[in-house]
Amino acid sequence: MTNYTALAQEMLLALDKNRCQPPHEELSQTMRGEMAVLRLLAGEKRQLLAGEISRGLGMTTSRIAAVLNSLERKGMIIRCADPGDRRRVVVRLTPSGEDFCLARRRDAERDFAHLLERLGEEDARQFVHLLGRVFAILSEERGACRRQGGTL
Repeated sequence: MTNYTALAQEMLLALDKNRCQPPHEELSQTMRGEMAVLRLLAGEKRQLLAGEISRGLGMTTSRIAAVLNSLERKGMIIRCADPGDRRRVVVRLTPSGEDFCLARRRDAERDFAHLLERLGEEDARQFVHLLGRVFAILSEERGACRRQGGTL
């Protein structure tokens, strides 16, 4: 019989050992928030309401407002009133924001391709498959937890 607690402890130990990030990847809390917002906007490929961003990322509206202010100053997004309801704020990427997201995506693809190549074909395929299963399970559990009024 598999001892899943022991496997979980081993997994957490491996994650703990790899907590430090490479120097070029050190990001401030604001930058992490910015990247999350940019990734969400790029992934949706449409404009979003500020409230949708807040809910989509599980961040407070005040935190999202601060991140949007920073991104707007950097020319990565544009905010404007929703034509249907001027009380709501619509957010979209600027061409500069789109270019930035595309460049970061290419960098990530290159880095992950290198990692997967080092794993070898069989392990890489298995890793990607299992990662997909893990995220599907987490998504199911979050949905069940939300329906019960809790958080995960």
